[in-house]
Amino acid sequence: MARRPVLPTREKRLQAISAWLGTADALSAEFAAGTPPQRVRTFSQAAPDDLAAALAFLGGIAGVGIVVHGPRGCAAALVESAPAAHWAVTGLDQRDTIMGSEGALSRSILALYRRHHPWAVFVVTTPVVAINGDDARATADALSAELDIPVVVVAVDGFRSRVAATGSDAASDAALRLVPPPAGPVGDFVNLLTLDAGRAAEAAALLASLGLGANVLPAGADAGRFVLAARARFSVALDPDATERFGLGLEAAHGVKLLRQALPIGLEATRHWLEVVAAGAGHPPPERRLHEARLEALGQPLAGLRVHLALPPAAAFAGAVLVGELGGTVARLSVDHVDAGHVAALRRFAEDHPGAVLHVAHGQPFEHANLLGARAADLFIGRPELAALAARLGVPAVGIAAAALVGYQGAEYLVRQARKARANPAFVRRLAATAPTYSAAWLRRSADWHIKQEVR
Repeated sequence: MARRPVLPTREKRLQAISAWLGTADALSAEFAAGTPPQRVRTFSQAAPDDLAAALAFLGGIAGVGIVVHGPRGCAAALVESAPAAHWAVTGLDQRDTIMGSEGALSRSILALYRRHHPWAVFVVTTPVVAINGDDARATADALSAELDIPVVVVAVDGFRSRVAATGSDAASDAALRLVPPPAGPVGDFVNLLTLDAGRAAEAAALLASLGLGANVLPAGADAGRFVLAARARFSVALDPDATERFGLGLEAAHGVKLLRQALPIGLEATRHWLEVVAAGAGHPPPERRLHEARLEALGQPLAGLRVHLALPPAAAFAGAVLVGELGGTVARLSVDHVDAGHVAALRRFAEDHPGAVLHVAHGQPFEHANLLGARAADLFIGRPELAALAARLGVPAVGIAAAALVGYQGAEYLVRQARKARANPAFVRRLAATAPTYSAAWLRRSADWHIKQEVR
């Protein structure tokens, strides 16, 4: 039997770095010189893996079924996220790990289909399948023919890659198999590629201002949206770290061009995004006076403030530009990973915020606590769970998802939230006075004592 192709990890495909603490200049120079050397953590807290990323991608697709082929705990992310998809887990045990479990997989797919009648089923493998060698694809192919629906294997194993986004790549390749060839003319709409329906809502409103419709994928997408995908004028990735590979696949398979540009986060970025999209669709650009009026209305409310920004990579680099537009300086930037797709944004960040500390870590709250404990920032902006940590350490914090920053409304929302956080310093002082999460001795340690260059 011919060996099946193995999905390249983000480390192999895009030279992704998952551990770093230093200046943005230094990492930019490493990318400029070639493939940067990998760093590893000799001590690590739990962080999302490629399995969690794949489930986050697939879970937003409406009406499909997901069968997690592994122990019950491997499906825990679906319990928390309340996905749009129907799902089941094969619940493998120690015996299945050794003896194989293709029968359990077949029974689970059939039970899910009989109960929910999904229009497609994704079989998501786990580390156990990498151990027991189950031929999940053979089972999927047989049941696809029997049920007359796509049954697609998403091969993730939880340990080949340290970058969770590798799982998004696996899910993208699987989801592409649900897109049929175009069955009609090109429509006057754009594919918005995102995992967050909230991010799509503001972007769809921006498209509507240009007279364009939006076909949102994969968040909330049903079979009809996948049918439309091959008829779009072009695609725009609003979650490029998770969905760009899906867009590139659409371009390769169906000729739907992927517009690769900065996210519409920030005032100038939103204006530029609108102009590029309008030009791509052959529509007139928006009037500049509207942009200038919103720019003037916002002013520079972050003037003089040092900001610690912690968001997914593409959103973080775009958010750093927004902080600069609002008068602030990014003292520290925390991202999940950095890869070759971020090189231009990394270089701009290094130029705009010289001397800023770049922190590359997915999860790892103890590293964030160490950095925040140094009080090098006047304001923290980032994921809600990290904002809560910052507040407990006495730093005024804005807990915000990347979706909330999209468009002009995103900038206005950030300004309102930052003003609220800065207006009540007593709140974080009171939180900081409670029992500390980490000991003083731990916080005195160097934040990167456990990050070492990998030796092969």
